[in-house]
Amino acid sequence: MGRKSTLCQKDKLVLLGTADPTRGMAPYGDADYEIWGCGVVDTYPDVKRLDALFEMHPESYWKVNENILKRIQAFEHPIYMHQVNPEVPQSVRYPIETVNQYRVYQTSSISYMMALAYHSFMTTGKPKRVEQYGIHMAAREEYQDQRPCCEYWAGRMEAAGMDIQMAPGGALLMANGLYGYEKYDPVCWDLRQHIFGVEHGIDHANAQIKHWEIQRAKNEGALFADNHWLIKFQRGEMRGIKGQEESGTSNPYEGETKEA
Repeated sequence: MGRKSTLCQKDKLVLLGTADPTRGMAPYGDADYEIWGCGVVDTYPDVKRLDALFEMHPESYWKVNENILKRIQAFEHPIYMHQVNPEVPQSVRYPIETVNQYRVYQTSSISYMMALAYHSFMTTGKPKRVEQYGIHMAAREEYQDQRPCCEYWAGRMEAAGMDIQMAPGGALLMANGLYGYEKYDPVCWDLRQHIFGVEHGIDHANAQIKHWEIQRAKNEGALFADNHWLIKFQRGEMRGIKGQEESGTSNPYEGETKEA
């Protein structure tokens, strides 16, 4: 069961993610392109064609949900997975050991696709051109954790002589300007100083919040103790302060200080 692993067969390759609006801009009708997609991209109506799908989660992820399993079982083209699985007829084992020879560095399904495209080029000379659609890497998790890895593989691809085109409007290989050469309006200085002041104010406020949260916890503890002793006195289980001193019972309030 399963399919034999294959590399890119064409000179042009599309790597497809789920982000709007560029997901729908891929050249689905151009037969010169091979199209690889990841995740649930095959469920979008505007995705007109996929030649391969990447499901790079473990079996414990995709098998626990019958909807995921049904979806990938229905896919009619190769599906790159950890292992060939008899329950997924189109499954193809991702060549992880081979890809890891370049560098053991993967943080997303996109980076796995990029690494395999790189390996394909290094092995067969295809694809020469890689275009990305629906891959923006602008969300917080993507930006912090996944974007650097994708940019690493993009750098290797370009260094190898591949032509890499990123999704328009995405964050990959994009910056606010060329550091040191950007147009620096004098108002930028004032804005930066204001930003530093606001950030300092936030830090100070957070410190105050933490201080008062600790104080609140202390007061809540003191309140609990007060109610405990009040009930005992009300029940007659304890005598007054004088009686406590005579009997050697300690005063529950002795040494207690409370901050309002």
